[in-house]
Amino acid sequence: MRYTVMLRQHSTGRYIAVAPAVPDCRGEGRTRHEALERLRLTLEDWLRGIEVTSVEVSTPSTDPGAQRNPWLGTAGLFADDATLQPMLQEIYVERAAERLAARLRRSMSSIRIR
Repeated sequence: MRYTVMLRQHSTGRYIAVAPAVPDCRGEGRTRHEALERLRLTLEDWLRGIEVTSVEVSTPSTDPGAQRNPWLGTAGLFADDATLQPMLQEIYVERAAERLAARLRRSMSSIRIR
């Protein structure tokens, strides 16, 4: 099983690895390898103690004639889709590039060349 992991170096020099999809799982170490290995062990331990299941959730409506929220029909639709995370990453990168380009345009428009 693969998990997306976020790894960063803390200001103290230690590395911190977290798996955003798994609450409270993190690994810390003096090196990247040590932090990732500790996170891997923590994830394996966490997975040994869980049961994967699902629950049905009803949405209360104050108005009996109100329509059901159409977005709820797609909730969880892509949970097992291996292409979702790479696609989202591409979207995030593209949005960041668009924001940067807009900031540069604003900065350049405020500079007057004489």
